[in-house]
Amino acid sequence: MTQAFLEAQEYINHIPKFVKKNTMQDTRAFYGRLSCPCKDNKVIHVAGTNGKGSVCAYLQSVLMEAGYSVGMFTSPHLVDIRERIRVDRELIPEEDFVAVFEQVRGSCGKNAGENDYHPSYFEFLYFMAMLYFDKRHPDFIILETGLGGRLDATNSFHSPCISIITEIGLDHTEYLGETLEEIAAEKAGIVKKGIPLVYFAKNKIVSERIEKSVKRAESKAFSVKAEDIGLKNCDKKGIDFSYYSGYYKYSTFHLSTKALYQQENAALCIRALEVLGEMGKVTVSEQCLRKGLADARWEGRMEEILPEVYLDGAHNPDGMEAFLKSVRVDGAAAGRILLYSSLAEKACGEMVRKIADAGLFQEIIVTKIDSPRAAGAQELAELFGKKSVTIIEDLKEAFEYCLHKKAAGMKVYITGSLYLIGQVKELSGR
Repeated sequence: MTQAFLEAQEYINHIPKFVKKNTMQDTRAFYGRLSCPCKDNKVIHVAGTNGKGSVCAYLQSVLMEAGYSVGMFTSPHLVDIRERIRVDRELIPEEDFVAVFEQVRGSCGKNAGENDYHPSYFEFLYFMAMLYFDKRHPDFIILETGLGGRLDATNSFHSPCISIITEIGLDHTEYLGETLEEIAAEKAGIVKKGIPLVYFAKNKIVSERIEKSVKRAESKAFSVKAEDIGLKNCDKKGIDFSYYSGYYKYSTFHLSTKALYQQENAALCIRALEVLGEMGKVTVSEQCLRKGLADARWEGRMEEILPEVYLDGAHNPDGMEAFLKSVRVDGAAAGRILLYSSLAEKACGEMVRKIADAGLFQEIIVTKIDSPRAAGAQELAELFGKKSVTIIEDLKEAFEYCLHKKAAGMKVYITGSLYLIGQVKELSGR
């Protein structure tokens, strides 16, 4: 790593210490100060609670298979901050990272955080991404929102070609609202006049709120329903599922993952590309669609980093339920071991209850993430109640303990936080 890159990264990592909360008006004004990079590009905007990154990855893979160049901005990163900004799967080079960093910093006022606008951590990286994409000119840009939608920095882009909302659940309630309806309203803030929306229709209250926003925006909504998706097969090679969308009627698709929840995310990708095709924005053959879906990979979602060692970024109750659903059908004969940790502000109690009630793991290890926001290992262990757990405070020791157990034939699962996933990936060199 170059010194310039390390200094840029250090500056960005310290932004939360001095920046004030910005309004969308401020964010849009700063975007204009950067000359509105990528204003004429085809942008796909993705919001939701669970599955955003996976939908982005499926879209990227299929579009690339069809011959398009694709820029992608996602969050959070697991190991390298440059994971957030990619073109055709390649991380932004350090030299370009520094160059766009300097462009954004040079546009900030001298009194940053006091009398003039300064981007937040997420905003800063978003602006860097758009400047980089403006330089690279990809055919499509995929933007994943951060926490919400309505006030998200990515919503400063005025005219995407399509918007997508994945499954919505209770997460970040301290920022987005205490109810599903309130959270749905925030996520639906990405809906724009005349821009079609594809969304996952799992909950009636959520669907009604999204449809209300679409109607008000004088746009069109296209829903993906669970009953339109059918699991055909699940084995070590992955998942085969059918999806009835309209054009791809009852076709069977293959995904190279054991995560059952990825059927929903892949279906959203299929439906979005179908809508874009009908608009004349993209041409994707069924062959490219099939191969793109099968070749797609997204780190930290039921990712097998070593034989029989799986990482899954389930970090809220709905995500945990989806994770456990996949574990139930893994065919483990010699048993399973779980390594768990979480941030303190997350709904730890509810996630722990789901794990304990599932009865899927012969042994549960709790550890502590390397973060000032981490929940203590003892605190997490107590949440399991009568369920016996092993406390290993040091993450490296906990991971090595799990690998020792794997040698006895047990499957190892690691979940509870994306911070945990990133730190384990670093330990494993993956």
